[in-house]
Amino acid sequence: MKIHVIVNARAGTVLDWEAQPLRQEIVSAFKAAGHDVAVHMIAPDELKDAIAKALAQGCDAVVIGGGDGTVRAAAELLIGTGIPLGILPLGTMNRLARDLKIPLTVAEAAAALAGGETASIDVGDVNGRIFLNNSIFGVSTLYSEYRQSLRGKPTMQRMRGYVRAVKEILQSRRRMEIDVDDGHKPVRLRILSMAVSNNRYANRPSLTLAKDGLHHGVLAAYISKHPSGWGMARAVIRAMLGRLKSDPDVVHLEGRRFDVLTRRSTLRLANDGELETVELPLRYTIRPGALTVMVPATENRTDAERAATVVN
Repeated sequence: MKIHVIVNARAGTVLDWEAQPLRQEIVSAFKAAGHDVAVHMIAPDELKDAIAKALAQGCDAVVIGGGDGTVRAAAELLIGTGIPLGILPLGTMNRLARDLKIPLTVAEAAAALAGGETASIDVGDVNGRIFLNNSIFGVSTLYSEYRQSLRGKPTMQRMRGYVRAVKEILQSRRRMEIDVDDGHKPVRLRILSMAVSNNRYANRPSLTLAKDGLHHGVLAAYISKHPSGWGMARAVIRAMLGRLKSDPDVVHLEGRRFDVLTRRSTLRLANDGELETVELPLRYTIRPGALTVMVPATENRTDAERAATVVN
């Protein structure tokens, strides 16, 4: 296969690498599997042009090195092209890579993709803007605001900033009133935060809030009615212990569509951690199987996952 690897040179963990050793790790893994590979180190604003050039040169796959925001930006350009998207997890959270069972070190991730398969996954949509992990509004977006302002800063400065963000969220009592319609029964809620997930989180212990798959064609909404961020933090801990449903201040909805209204004309959303201002009302929908991705080969797939998988 002819593979173009495009690395965001400002992604979270790329800053810890020298360019040449990183490039060599990637090239070695793909060439060992017999692929023709080209590696491009780019600035974030060059992503669109880099993908356009890769497609114009007739590539068989595009692998993105970066975090969830970079991966989402690439997915927007690759949906509908039939070209698979691979992920080298070089960001801070790497949620999609975790959901796809991609190893989190560069060498292992590259080797897994080089010898892997392709699969179709669902894509979330809010007012025409996609998300692969989740879309969040309310108090929780404070973390994304801090993270965006701290990009490219020294490690210790970033860590102090993250601590400030968490402290501000925990102390917050800033709630809003919303109307949510899942197509069955509209409800009015006073909330601290709302997260809409591309497919549901598994109801089992997991430090990273794992999902059972990205092919079930469903959105899951997790709505915090807690009076303060401390209550929301306790809910996150319950979720990590597999006991989220035991929290009476968390409203859990599932469906293929959610409509959200507030008294505001716009809302600040964090879509896969990237901040965007979106006009109301919000319409969340799911696009089943809209994106083709590269995944590690495994003998442990479920029947449903196998049905959505095409071996290279």
